[in-house]
Formats: sequence, C-alpha cells, structure tokens
Amino acid sequence: MANNEVVQMQRKIVFSALAAALLGLAACTEEAPTTAAAPESPFRLTATIQDIMQTLVDPPADFLWAAVGTTITEAGTVEHQPRTDEEWALVRRNALTLIEATNLLTMEGRRVAAEGKQIEDADLEGVLTPAEIQQKIDENRAAFIAYAHVLHDAGMEALAAIEARNLDGLTEVGEKLDQACEQCHRVYWYPNTQEPINSRESATTPAP
Repeated sequence: MANNEVVQMQRKIVFSALAAALLGLAACTEEAPTTAAAPESPFRLTATIQDIMQTLVDPPADFLWAAVGTTITEAGTVEHQPRTDEEWALVRRNALTLIEATNLLTMEGRRVAAEGKQIEDADLEGVLTPAEIQQKIDENRAAFIAYAHVLHDAGMEALAAIEARNLDGLTEVGEKLDQACEQCHRVYWYPNTQEPINSRESATTPAP
C-alpha cells in the first residue's frame, strides 16, 4: 500500500472517531434537563394567623393605645405616660413586637386557624368562618399583604415617636393603628356587621 493511501486511511479513522464523539456530545446536550428540586423553606410555620393576632398583635396594640392617656377617678385625674428609661423601653418593645408580627402574618402558608378551631366571636352575626377568611386571603394575597403593610407603617410611626419620646406623636399614631386594624377587620373578620365587634374602649383583645 502506498504511503499516500496509508495517510488517507489514518485520516479517515481519525475523522470517524471525531464525528462519533461529536454525535455523542450532541445527544447528551439534547437530553431533557433534570428539574431542580425546589429549595426547602427555611421557615417552620407553627402559629396560625389567629394565634399571632391574639399573642403578638393584640397585646402590643393595647399597650400602645394605653401608653398615653388620662383616667378620671373620684380621687382625681391620673395622667398615664412613660417617664423613665425603663418605661420607654417597654413601650418600644411592644412597638417592635407589633411591627414584626405583621411580617409573620403575611408568610406564605400561614393558615387562619387550627383545624376545627373557630374564629374569635364566631357566635356573633356577620363573622366569617376560618374557611371563608382563608378563601378571601388566598383569592387575593396581595390585598391581604397590603393591609398588613398599613399596620406595619403605623407601627413604624409609633416607633419613631417613641424614639423621639414624643407623647403627642404617640397619641396621634394610636388613631392610625386603630384605623389600620378596622380596615382589615372589615374585609376579613366581620364584613357583614354594622358596627365593629371590638373597640378600643370595650375590647379585651382588639386585633388589627
């Protein structure tokens, strides 16, 4: 066999091997990519929305509403307000609790109430069931989150007044907190009642 024929034969072998490798590579790239597993949430949701309302929203809101005020008794008039560093620190702690509770309320997957548990004041006419509230939230989570943000912003105003030790500012923001609570309740808690179920004057656990 002539040298030229040997060289040509070697070239054919090399080209055939290279073509086979390229075809194999193309076949690998055409395979359907594996679907990456969704990352596991770092959050472990335990409390329900009702739990958070009753433990992390209502008590701090009550505390902020009562932080500055006047009580008239037979003995005379008593002015309520924080005066010492410790008292101001306590008011600040309640404001921060309320603010952060609004973030807990909006976490994905948070349920309205535990299975089989009724909503507060369920026996009153116009109060929605947990299932009805859950449906309203699921149908428009953006709206529910927006209501929570209104309460968050009011809490931030309260925190600013506390940081400045501004009694008038803390009193004024109390009305914004009340409005934020009532607006949300009118949609998700008791949309079919004529008057608020709870008020700042009579409620044992007013919620936002």
